[in-house]
Amino acid sequence: MTHPDQTSAGDTSAADKRRATRAIIAIIIAIAALAFVFSNVAPATLRFLFMEFTMPAWAWFLAVLLAGVVIGSLFPWFRPKKKR
Repeated sequence: MTHPDQTSAGDTSAADKRRATRAIIAIIIAIAALAFVFSNVAPATLRFLFMEFTMPAWAWFLAVLLAGVVIGSLFPWFRPKKKR
């Protein structure tokens, strides 16, 4: 008979494998995104309302990537709810 607080070794290793797989996928996506960002070095102009900003395209892509990370961490709508 097992204690209710104990989890089986199979459950723990499966959860660890899922976390490792997610981490690897996240790293691959991050590397691909950064490769895309830094391969675009030509100047780009952004027009917003009556303002105009010019800076390298990689900086715009990086700014959008960082904004996505911030928004994703502030609004975790698609994260599964934790079981208690």
